[in-house]
Amino acid sequence: MPGKMRRMARILRGPSRRCLILPMDHGPWIGPVKGIDRPLEITRQAVRGGASALLIGPGFARLVMEEMGPDMALILRVSITPGLAPEATQESPVATLETAVRLDADAVAASIFFGRGGEVAMMRYLGELAEQCGRYGMPLLAEMIPPADKVYQPEAIAHAARIGWELGADLVKTTYCGDVTAFRQVVQSTPIPIVIAGGPAKDEREEDLLNTVRDVLQAGAAGIAFGRRVWGASDPEALLRRLHAVIFAES
Repeated sequence: MPGKMRRMARILRGPSRRCLILPMDHGPWIGPVKGIDRPLEITRQAVRGGASALLIGPGFARLVMEEMGPDMALILRVSITPGLAPEATQESPVATLETAVRLDADAVAASIFFGRGGEVAMMRYLGELAEQCGRYGMPLLAEMIPPADKVYQPEAIAHAARIGWELGADLVKTTYCGDVTAFRQVVQSTPIPIVIAGGPAKDEREEDLLNTVRDVLQAGAAGIAFGRRVWGASDPEALLRRLHAVIFAES
């Protein structure tokens, strides 16, 4: 438990125990698209911008480790969606806890996308992964995404998050329903910290994005894990600085 607590403290920071996670684990799914096509450069921008953690796969981690510095946490993606495969909508386990330990990861992450098929196998995998994480003192972030037709429904979000907690996760990454009051109930029904997924890049004003972040924090979320909406921006470093100011304003 002390090891897990230490690692969690590197992810959830300050008196408010909040986080600004930059996911860059999209490569196996959508390829080397602009924004993550130069891993070293976007990692340097993440460091300068104040991201508290990177969510990345093993290959990405090995390449950028020296650029991350001592303060940035590493959340290692141990399951992926293979975008070129016929089963491109399903997650596949690809890395072990031993790999995470060797890379000095602060947490591991795996996903269940409900409604795409393969959920039963991934639930079994997530439960087994949680047991292994307990033995290693390794936090587990479970990305729990409701079915596409319910992805922003509060009840479905709460249900998905609850499954993640019941399977043994330490943090849950899921969608935001767009309503502070409704999402506060999601947070209250989930006994572990909730981090908000960003979803696809949007044609949105920066202030609208920042207001969304303010809303999720008001609802009780621990922070955000925005990938495409950050590294797909015209100036990711500047956007990260503004996000950092909002998220850690009370710390």
